[in-house]
Amino acid sequence: MRKFEIEAVGMGTNNTGYPGAFPPAIQTLIQSQISGKVLHLFSGSSLIGDERVDIEHPNSTLKSDIRQFISDDKREWDWVVLDPPYAIIRADTKLATYGENKAISSDVIFRRKLLYYLARHTGNVLWLDFCAPMIKGFYRKKLWLVLPGSFHTVRVLSWLKREMKPLL
Repeated sequence: MRKFEIEAVGMGTNNTGYPGAFPPAIQTLIQSQISGKVLHLFSGSSLIGDERVDIEHPNSTLKSDIRQFISDDKREWDWVVLDPPYAIIRADTKLATYGENKAISSDVIFRRKLLYYLARHTGNVLWLDFCAPMIKGFYRKKLWLVLPGSFHTVRVLSWLKREMKPLL
């Protein structure tokens, strides 16, 4: 098994008013890693990325269902940032402002399509979630354990780097 870096970081406080927004500390961390042409899926209120895809948030550059976007998009990206819905706590109120209110980790068919898309369109993925996902043909370069404090759930920011481009 290939070794990878692990770093623990404090999440900081989300004082943006939007429940799914990156706290400033996480936004700074992500921005320090990415360069080149960046796609941000499930972008919500974030301004990170050349193309920001979200189902309805006004800060997105493209308002689209991610399922439709990944089936149509043919572009190559240096980085893809993902922050899909995963905290389904108080979904009735907290996720009412989202256009999507289910965790993608439980949608196996969509998850496979998403992994297929990522494997063909980028060499680097930054994925913030409750888990540390893997993509066939990629390796873990680094994991950040994002510690929110108190008794809240730890998140994982995974940097996945492509081993080599698939021959298709």
